[in-house]
Amino acid sequence: MNNSKKLFIPSLIGMWLFALPASAEEIAGEWHALFDTPAGVQTYHFNFQPKDGTLTARAVVESADQKRKVEFEEANLVGNTLSFVERRQIGDRELRIEYTGKLGDKELTLVRKIGEFGSQESAATRDIPKPEPVSAAPVVEVKINRVIKDAFKDSFRIGTAGDLPARYSDQELAIAAEHFNAVTPENCMKPERVHPEENTWQFEQPDALVEWASGSKMSVHGHTLVWHAQTRDWFFRDGDREAVTLRMKEHIATLVGRYKGKIQSWDVVNEAINDGGDAQTAKTENLRDSKWMQTIGPQFLALAFQFAHEADPDAVLYYNDYNIESGAKHESSMVLLKRLLADGAPVHGVGIQGHWRSGSVPFEEIEKAITDYASLGLKVSITELDVTIRGASGGQFGGGFGGRRSRRSTPASIEDLNVQAADYAKLFEIFQKHENVIERVTFWGLNDRRTWRWGQHPLLFDANNNPKPAYAAIVNDADDAREEPDSAKQIKIEDGGQGPYSAIATESPALAGMTIYRPEDLEKLGSETKLPILLWGNGACANTTEEHKNFLSEIASHGYIILGIGLLNQIESRDETSRQRTQSSQLITALDWIIAENARPESRYFGRVDSSKVAAMGMSCGGLQALEISSDSRITTSVICNSGVLPGPSPMAAMPALKKDDLKKLHGPVLYIMGGPSDIAYKNAMDDYARINHVPIAMTNLDVGHGGTYRQPQGGEFTKVALAWLNWQLKGSKDAAKMFIGDDSELKRDDKWTIETKQFDR
Repeated sequence: MNNSKKLFIPSLIGMWLFALPASAEEIAGEWHALFDTPAGVQTYHFNFQPKDGTLTARAVVESADQKRKVEFEEANLVGNTLSFVERRQIGDRELRIEYTGKLGDKELTLVRKIGEFGSQESAATRDIPKPEPVSAAPVVEVKINRVIKDAFKDSFRIGTAGDLPARYSDQELAIAAEHFNAVTPENCMKPERVHPEENTWQFEQPDALVEWASGSKMSVHGHTLVWHAQTRDWFFRDGDREAVTLRMKEHIATLVGRYKGKIQSWDVVNEAINDGGDAQTAKTENLRDSKWMQTIGPQFLALAFQFAHEADPDAVLYYNDYNIESGAKHESSMVLLKRLLADGAPVHGVGIQGHWRSGSVPFEEIEKAITDYASLGLKVSITELDVTIRGASGGQFGGGFGGRRSRRSTPASIEDLNVQAADYAKLFEIFQKHENVIERVTFWGLNDRRTWRWGQHPLLFDANNNPKPAYAAIVNDADDAREEPDSAKQIKIEDGGQGPYSAIATESPALAGMTIYRPEDLEKLGSETKLPILLWGNGACANTTEEHKNFLSEIASHGYIILGIGLLNQIESRDETSRQRTQSSQLITALDWIIAENARPESRYFGRVDSSKVAAMGMSCGGLQALEISSDSRITTSVICNSGVLPGPSPMAAMPALKKDDLKKLHGPVLYIMGGPSDIAYKNAMDDYARINHVPIAMTNLDVGHGGTYRQPQGGEFTKVALAWLNWQLKGSKDAAKMFIGDDSELKRDDKWTIETKQFDR
């Protein structure tokens, strides 16, 4: 019997034994661990028993819908480190799950590695752990005004991948049908699944998918006919060229013929080109040394396309591969495609898979690849699109014992979601630019749990089916309306402030996790008035501007646009989400966004913003965030409120890890607004003042303590000082400068305030 066909039956495996070192008695007995998996949380009840110098390893595994027994293979124990293997049969596929464990003082640290799906770490304990409550709430609320398939209905089809409808929830099936108009089977039509033995076909899942797609008014793209992977050895038995060619033809004829008229297009040959390459291989096809190559030779590609065309002359036939948009592999793909077309092979399109990572998406190479393939007269589809996020939550679960890792997927930060959204938006701008060439864009999975890159947050829906910022960025870009919609929530603080422009607090779906304070009527600015930019970080690095809303709204009413870290829905009433950690980098993302909006003709902010005048501002922890971004060359001035660089490491994990030497990176005038000697940050700020001798700096103090006057009407005295500084530094007001400069400055004459200045030209 072929090994890939054997079913794993625990009762027939028996116990696997390994040598018993001195530490085995400490490991013996029951241990319990939770693992968060693509199938949900699973509880492993391990049992290790010493017997006659050996140790047996087994477990009972509980999940939401089943309980199963496992007896482990390849078990080993060296010192306080153990390893063992679990084999699971999922349909016709056998998964090898490798475990490594290290015994500590009170717990057993286990790492569970699942083939290509990455690894997870969990601490096994003697007591049965309780699953942590999992919130279905998204990291940030995202509103979309239309579904993506409708946004691009005149451009190209929008697809998802999965072996639907099997084992998908009703909610997931509804989302798939509502948002997408094409589906690609992820596994059920691959050779090893649909054709496991020469005379055995398994059509149940493919038939169900095609029927479901038809009922959901979705087209089907077949995946995949000829591939070096997930193809059983029987195809190549005896290595006879004619026999292997005949098996290929019969496989293609049967599969394509069965769905003739029901499946509109096919990935005929998948991933035939070698990875990497150099200047020399770029001049060749650089084909992978697969069993297809070994038995048939390079002609196997043309033959596969010929057989598929004979089986369904109306189907659109694709060559599909990854990384073919870049470098030597792209050049090799052009050599290959030119040869196939010259040989008369019925190649109609190229599938660029599109497995990319946010922050490093090769936009220029992608666009060049699209135009290169179009120059050959070929259609292009983006066939397996996903963009993993960067940062700590962008990698799959790490293995090893170099540090503690959560057993759960690390939640994506708002900052990383915004970067991902910007990358997706730019990709779709490119795709729509070439809509005459592109036939289909398919996401490889439905949501962040239904993905082969689980744990890396790569898709438009999170694991709980909530739309992510990337979704809003894409659909808003579809018709160049990437701005807050007219229906976006708008909040007026203190009747809009006392300045000449009544201000509002609002948000934009393309800038998740930020609150925008600005004049309500931008038309009132006229053609000459431009809004300087203020970037604001909150006390405690909180995820809300609630504490500072009076202060910020009043400043905005005087002709500024303020991008404040925090959720708009938290400024009227706060809940636990206001405590979420925020990052300084959110301010830079916001700056990038508003500068881009100012330059985009379709934006409501087009031409309204003075992107050469930017203030980095913040209070307490937010003041440190402002200091951290002040090295950016676009920052004009910094306003640090109730804050200063700590002399040692911060006691708060969320605080920026600044050192006093970082003050040397300041390059513009700096204002400190402090609460006097009773302010807990007073000594840190005064020390900063003493050290800053290379840029103009003003140190102002009002003896009100660390809380400042932000909550007072119009932000109180702090607004008066901050606004004068901004009017001076960003609008060039000489009258505003009188508050700070000269022996007879307004603040020196004000008994409530103290002021020190240096490095100013008198």
